[in-house]
Amino acid sequence: MITNEYGRIEYNSRDPRKLVLRFGFIFAAAILLVVLPALEPYSGSTMTVFAQEQNNNTATLTPITDQGLNSTQVDFASNIEQIRGHLNAAVMNKESGNNTLAKAHTLHPIAEIYSSIEPQISNANSTLNETLSTNLNQLSQIVNTSSTDEFDSQSQRINGILNQTLQQVIPIQTANNSTFRLGIVSDLLSIAGEEYGEAVENGSIKEIVEYQDGQAFISRAQDVFSQTSPTLPSELDTEVQETNGFFSDLNSAIQNKSSPEMVDRSIGAIIHEMSEITGISEESLRGGQGSSTESGEIISEIKNLLNQTVAAYEQQNYAEAEALATTAYLDNFEFIEAPLAEKDEVLMENTEVMLREQLRQLIQNQVPVEELQQHIDKINDNLDRAQQLLGVVS
Repeated sequence: MITNEYGRIEYNSRDPRKLVLRFGFIFAAAILLVVLPALEPYSGSTMTVFAQEQNNNTATLTPITDQGLNSTQVDFASNIEQIRGHLNAAVMNKESGNNTLAKAHTLHPIAEIYSSIEPQISNANSTLNETLSTNLNQLSQIVNTSSTDEFDSQSQRINGILNQTLQQVIPIQTANNSTFRLGIVSDLLSIAGEEYGEAVENGSIKEIVEYQDGQAFISRAQDVFSQTSPTLPSELDTEVQETNGFFSDLNSAIQNKSSPEMVDRSIGAIIHEMSEITGISEESLRGGQGSSTESGEIISEIKNLLNQTVAAYEQQNYAEAEALATTAYLDNFEFIEAPLAEKDEVLMENTEVMLREQLRQLIQNQVPVEELQQHIDKINDNLDRAQQLLGVVS
């Protein structure tokens, strides 16, 4: 990562430090001593993620590895976090006096999630399995009859049981592993994007429960990341800062009821950072699902933004032209740099410079529009070559 002339932080594939971080993981060059907080039940809006075991106040060592994630374990922990998200949403609605939505969020964990994790819980501890099931059903039953404090107390009780459940099912060395935690973040975000896509259309909410699900899962993902980021090496501080910035963008997009495509782009940006930090492919972090924003769509968007750049420039709106050019690079080209570099690193580097440096300089110098168009035509030629290399059908 380097700070570019836009004041944003970007990944530099040729940065030796990054290469050491990415590939040096296999040598376990730096073993982190992670002091993780003792687990407490949910209270208010703050909640710890995993139950921790400490002996004589000595924390578990948590190295970051380049090993692949255990998808079964990630799915289980992600499901636990989704239940937490539903509980948060239920409490929020109960406090606002909307028992109907509170009831919906108490039923979703039972109807949509619990059946998929029950076998693992039962195999680990059948008594705990029954306790969790009973308490989830009790929460649903008291929505209309309980006070806000009583409802919140029952929610906290369930969170305590969820903590015990994670202890029983997920080995402590796995639960404490930073890469595992970031895998959970990515999985939660992918599911949140699906929920949001079902909820919002043309700037309006059409499915309020799914909209709140998306909000809740993003909140849980951000909480898991916030707890994990202090355990990462200091050399990754810039990646952490950029991820926090992307979370801010994502939350703003959700609040503004932006298009599902824009929300998915923000989610993709965070998963992109998770991939850089862990060295695990974005596809694996998405649970084996390919990115919903394909290379062809990204290239088309870059070309569209470049056309808008010329149009703004012709109107002598130089600030807007520069902003559009910046968006074409930062919010689009960055996401095809890695796959393009695998096919033709020289093409990737040349196009990067043309977009990131030269185009911006031409706009600032207010060159004749014909000169600007000629430069953009060259960029488009490179993008056409990129499409062929990446197997994109025009």
